[in-house]
Amino acid sequence: MFCPPDETEKMDWAESFFKTLLETPLGGSGIKIIDFSEVSSDILPVITGTIGRLLFDIQSWINSENRTPVSIICDEAHLYLPMSDGISSQEKQSVHSFERIAKEGRKYGLSLIVVSQRPADLNRTILSQCNNFIVLRLTNGTDQSTVKNLLPDSMSQLLDQLPLLDTGEAVVIGDSVIMPTKIILDKPKYEPDSNTRKFWHEWNCDEFKDTVLSQAVKNMRSQTFFND
Repeated sequence: MFCPPDETEKMDWAESFFKTLLETPLGGSGIKIIDFSEVSSDILPVITGTIGRLLFDIQSWINSENRTPVSIICDEAHLYLPMSDGISSQEKQSVHSFERIAKEGRKYGLSLIVVSQRPADLNRTILSQCNNFIVLRLTNGTDQSTVKNLLPDSMSQLLDQLPLLDTGEAVVIGDSVIMPTKIILDKPKYEPDSNTRKFWHEWNCDEFKDTVLSQAVKNMRSQTFFND
């Protein structure tokens, strides 16, 4: 984006770029993962908004009979799809790209799956366009109120269970189920790569190493992770 190679100036580069995003290889998976974990937080909304706008534009220019449905899964969405209050003009333009997908994307076969642990911090326009909700345990009162305000009052009794849900339990509400249902999710085949520490077992067990700090400073300066 900031120092593009020479091939990006060629006419066929855009076709190659969209092919990378949308192509489903024969017999392969159509899931594409775009890792923005090393992108600085102050420009993350700009970059994700650009990707969203490009996908919306290309889908709208494909003939309807040839259009393949695409879902964009926005993980940790509160980082780049925040509420419109108090954000910069650049962030507003980026969020607008996803608001447009939420409001108009269905007619072009483009949809959003918004994932966040903090629904209270998410953009209200995008949340209001969601047809289905899978809600896991929420203990924060503000987050609980946000979810309750999006749903009919008749479901308030079911949503009162949110702070009491166990790990893997969820409440499913929306067009995908006949009636609001509490479910137990299957454990993932591959466990998440979580760095949550067990402080009660590991506190002050290992000696601090200067090499670890030196490596971290090197990674921070280069904005990438090195193995050595």
